[in-house]
Amino acid sequence: MTMQHRRGAFDGRRITGFVSVPKVGGGEVMVRASALTKRDGIAGDLVMRIDHLNMASRGSVIRLTEDPAAPKSGWFCLRVATGREIAVEKALTLADVESLVVMTNECKVVKRGRVCIIPPRPVILGYVLVHCCPIAQAMMGLLHVKGVIDVVGGAIRPYRADADSINRFKQMAKAGKYDASARKDRKFELKERVRIIDGPFASFPGIVSAIDDEKGYVSLEVDIFGRSTPVQLMLDQIEKM
Repeated sequence: MTMQHRRGAFDGRRITGFVSVPKVGGGEVMVRASALTKRDGIAGDLVMRIDHLNMASRGSVIRLTEDPAAPKSGWFCLRVATGREIAVEKALTLADVESLVVMTNECKVVKRGRVCIIPPRPVILGYVLVHCCPIAQAMMGLLHVKGVIDVVGGAIRPYRADADSINRFKQMAKAGKYDASARKDRKFELKERVRIIDGPFASFPGIVSAIDDEKGYVSLEVDIFGRSTPVQLMLDQIEKM
């Protein structure tokens, strides 16, 4: 069956809810007005996210340092999807946000009589450290970065890691403390109460929830300011209580 329409039936001025938009190559195309509104809303939201993330940038940290009323800058912990640590760090670096994922060194180990190359990997899985001022706009921008799940301690009052502990953590990683070739034989049990001895969560107690002896990682449930926070780090970073 052939459908016929009156001339001008698709004039944007006569169809409620539609507007006429120029198309490439000439002519016009009818588009729902709601679609344009949605597009403009998405674009505006993107601009807002970029502006918020800019408040966590190195430049903003310098400017805010000159403001006596602004909170002091420091190191804060972002919880990210496991396996996305490097991707998040790269995204933050592109946004001029000082970020850090402490890595092990590439090393050789002998397994079952064969020499294996162990590539660098994050010492703490699922976390990226950022240095910024803990203002609401900066925290909001960081939370909108792809792969970021949460800010440790919450975006309103985020947990501030000790700067000296971060520096020692970096130095120990560089010196090879966490490399597979330097791993010590440490025995822990599920549900055992332990203490974290280095890194951004140094001195916090935790309860062992999982152990991966093959890769040398342990999963803990750590109480940080009343919030149960999952942390997966190296076996060499905890001790018995």
